[in-house]
Amino acid sequence: MSVLGICSAPEIMEVMSYVKILISAIRVIVPIIIIVMASIDLTKIVYDQNPDATKQIPKVFITRLIAAIFIFFIPTLVNVVLDLTGSRYGYEECITLATSENIVGAYLTRAEKLVSAAEKSLNTADVASAKVAISKVEDEVSRENLLNRLKVVEEAIKKKQEEEKKKEEEKAPDGTPIETGPGSGGTPDGTCKKNIALSSEPNPADPLTCWPNIISMSKFTFPVDSNGRKLGAFPSNYSSIPTQLTSYKTYSGTFIIPVTPVNSVYNFVYQHNGIDFMAYFGTPIYSPVDGTLEYSEWGHTGNTGGDETAYSLSILMDKPTVVNGKTIGTIFLTHMSGIRYRCSRGGCNRKVKKGELLGFVGNAAGSATTGGWAPHLHMSMYPTGKYDQGLMTKEIESLYNLTSGMTLNAGG
Repeated sequence: MSVLGICSAPEIMEVMSYVKILISAIRVIVPIIIIVMASIDLTKIVYDQNPDATKQIPKVFITRLIAAIFIFFIPTLVNVVLDLTGSRYGYEECITLATSENIVGAYLTRAEKLVSAAEKSLNTADVASAKVAISKVEDEVSRENLLNRLKVVEEAIKKKQEEEKKKEEEKAPDGTPIETGPGSGGTPDGTCKKNIALSSEPNPADPLTCWPNIISMSKFTFPVDSNGRKLGAFPSNYSSIPTQLTSYKTYSGTFIIPVTPVNSVYNFVYQHNGIDFMAYFGTPIYSPVDGTLEYSEWGHTGNTGGDETAYSLSILMDKPTVVNGKTIGTIFLTHMSGIRYRCSRGGCNRKVKKGELLGFVGNAAGSATTGGWAPHLHMSMYPTGKYDQGLMTKEIESLYNLTSGMTLNAGG
């Protein structure tokens, strides 16, 4: 880097401006101080009329004079040293540039360069560096203009991050993109029973074959438990999915968010007994409470069509909690593509921990007449044995402080 380039740095300019002040002080103030001190000494001697002290006048004066001369010529000695090292030109350039106007201009120039860099890179680190530089810009108009430019950059970064996050969320656990389809509407492709209610449990793969243009069979596997019982459809790389959340936020000291919705954004669907979290097919579902599984199996919902998945489970809470005057003791989850544990009512009694993996989001195709692709998790909260007295959607939203458009992840 050239000497001129180094000296154009505002910090160097500020240091050199202090050097200029020091040099001026040495050349002007030091001789004055010496003269004043000598005058004081002389006055004191005359006032005291001490012959011995009078003899000390020449010695004291000469000592102070030598000190003054030495200090006075320090800048000259510095120049000599610089001449010998070949650095005097650069030193003088720095001294010349060290004006208040140049310092102000240098800080402005630096801030403009860093803002331009941030605009080009869309990098948060560059934005942070630019903010520090802008804070040292004295001109209010220039500072405001630079902050406005930086605000545009921050918005662009946020949009970029949201797009990248959306792409990541549209991938299966193995990293391949998930074909999520239109989100709702449409009809089955003709390979299943067009949402006619089934009386017996189908092959877990059958509902997926209804939507070949939306979901890839190769991205899912169909495990069974140790007793050979079907567990439904799991993401093919489900073994890499955490089976227990390590951190979460509780609401009313008891509940956590059980699932991450589409694009991590919650949206109100409709008012009913319970709440719907629209989520990608195969999204992990975690227990919202500590409790005991009452059952976990296929069925237990009115919509069990040939083109949807309908695994459900019920959790009896360890500690029932009063919400809006209702003692909530049971949690019901349904429209699941698969369940981690398989047990029937009366033969379950399996303890589950808050944040424990229980299954995966499946498709609820809707009514027998409309069909449609609408993957989501339905959750109901109700007093034990009184399903019809469960919390309505708005009550559950209030419990979790939810509003449409809010960013949301499993665990809260």
